[in-house]
Amino acid sequence: MSNCVSKLSKFLCEERVEWSFIPPRAPNHGGLWEAGVKAVKYHLRRVMGNLRFTYEEFLTILNQIELVLNSRPLYPLSCDPGDFDALTPGHFLVGRPITAIAEPSLTEVSDNRLKVWQKQTKNCATYLETLVK
Repeated sequence: MSNCVSKLSKFLCEERVEWSFIPPRAPNHGGLWEAGVKAVKYHLRRVMGNLRFTYEEFLTILNQIELVLNSRPLYPLSCDPGDFDALTPGHFLVGRPITAIAEPSLTEVSDNRLKVWQKQTKNCATYLETLVK
């Protein structure tokens, strides 16, 4: 084991490898990627406070925070002041801006579903009444 360590030390010295350590829990020492960690922590503290969430709720909150952070503008895509499109981290991840998935419009749901449900509950109630008699 000591032979491997000495070989490794010799190799690192020959290659002039310099080590730099980041103090734990110090986002101000880590550069850009630690700033991202700091932003996630900030948003988590604001959203969660002292509340406790289930795993699914926590995962949903983290996904929403990720969407917000990956949608922040980095640089405008054009010189036109009227064009509000900007380069975002989402462009590097998926090749286009990340947008939230639109929820389905409930106004387009057929009223027929409600009528079928009401009819089924009425039939069930009348059937149960015949069993009681």
